[in-house]
Amino acid sequence: MSGLLGTLDMGQRALQAQMKGLELTGHNLANVNNPNYSRQRIEVSSTYQVDAGMDSRGTGVGVVTIEQIRDQILDSQIRSEKSVTGFLESRMTGLDYIQTGMGSVLNPFGQEGAGGLDTQLENLVASMHDVSSDPSSRTSRHMFLDAADTLATEMRNMDQQIQQLEDRWDDELNLRVEETNLILDKVASLNQSIQKAERGGANTANDLRDQRVNTLESLSELIPIDVNSDANGRLQINVNGVPVIDGETVVSRLSAEAQQEGAPAIFWQPDGQAFAPSEGRLGGIQDVRNTTLLEMRDQINAIAEDLIQTMNQSHFQGFALDDSTGRDLFIGQNASDIQLNQDLKDHPEWLQVSSRQGETGNNETISNMINEMQASRAGLGERTYVEAHADLVAQLGQSIRSSRSDLEDQQAMEALMINQRESISGVSLDEEMTQLVKYQRAFEASARLVSIVDDMLSTIVAMGR
Repeated sequence: MSGLLGTLDMGQRALQAQMKGLELTGHNLANVNNPNYSRQRIEVSSTYQVDAGMDSRGTGVGVVTIEQIRDQILDSQIRSEKSVTGFLESRMTGLDYIQTGMGSVLNPFGQEGAGGLDTQLENLVASMHDVSSDPSSRTSRHMFLDAADTLATEMRNMDQQIQQLEDRWDDELNLRVEETNLILDKVASLNQSIQKAERGGANTANDLRDQRVNTLESLSELIPIDVNSDANGRLQINVNGVPVIDGETVVSRLSAEAQQEGAPAIFWQPDGQAFAPSEGRLGGIQDVRNTTLLEMRDQINAIAEDLIQTMNQSHFQGFALDDSTGRDLFIGQNASDIQLNQDLKDHPEWLQVSSRQGETGNNETISNMINEMQASRAGLGERTYVEAHADLVAQLGQSIRSSRSDLEDQQAMEALMINQRESISGVSLDEEMTQLVKYQRAFEASARLVSIVDDMLSTIVAMGR
């Protein structure tokens, strides 16, 4: 169409294009405080051309698509950083739980009177010296047996605290596995909605794409993911080479299965492939559960096992006030079941202090036990009991400091990337106001064109009357 009617049609298309720009600018402004929103721009192009002999005329402008301002490479980097952050946050939370739950029995800060294991070890040695000074004193024997009983109780408490922490992290693991599966379902549902909205080649489901980006980042906080698109734009997600999502379908889900010993194991179903993530919150949970807590339990058990064996070996060979012999000081195998021999609690006179019969003032057996308590133990890496405990506390403190420092550095890195993305994809009020004025002026000009053509058409119609 040419002439005035063609120009009128051109003005109409121009009005529609500028109106679309105004609407989109308003949409951007409405989402200025939405951290998960990426600003959008209309892409316009000249419409078809009319050939009229030697004279070719344009027909105006039209909206081609609505473009989302987003850097997909930066999105991928942020997902990777979120996986690392998720791992460190989960690990830091676990260490904080350990510090809180084990603080009273470990006494990690060496507080006087805090009653940690180090205090109980020192109290036991001090009570041994009292017995050594007066082997026949019932008061000294009572104090020694009370100290030994308190030490055994403290070790059992440590084992119980570790068990409670393990149970807590097992529950946390199960919850995070369920959360991961729910997010996988949500991603697949968003893929379906996007495919439906963009069917026919229209690439306009930008708000849904924003939701999907945010959901993928939530997923990456839990597990490390690799996101790709095929030639048809279908989203595919792999985790350590395992296909998880193919377009609108979740092809693999996580399951946590209890084991006879240790933490629950994670598997991909239906294939049953084991999954041991090194990043994400699930990776942090497994690291705390299978490394930190396991090492702590092993070290505490090593102290308890050596203590039981060494003290029993010396005490078994000694003699009581009534010359009886052959009794163990402790019963049990490790920190989980160590106890003071009930016979000795009921009969302090049966404490075997002397090295020979008939010598109630003999203190050689108890002196030997003192030496053993203060000697370096081969089973503890040539450390004393107190030194082994101190190393355990130091390792925990170092892990907490190191993890906190790593987390702070990682959070700063993630924040830097998010700020970089915000500078690219975020809504700028100044820029949007400029766009608003531009579209307003263009709309006014287009409306003026329509008005002028309308006047001209009216004049022509009037000429024919």
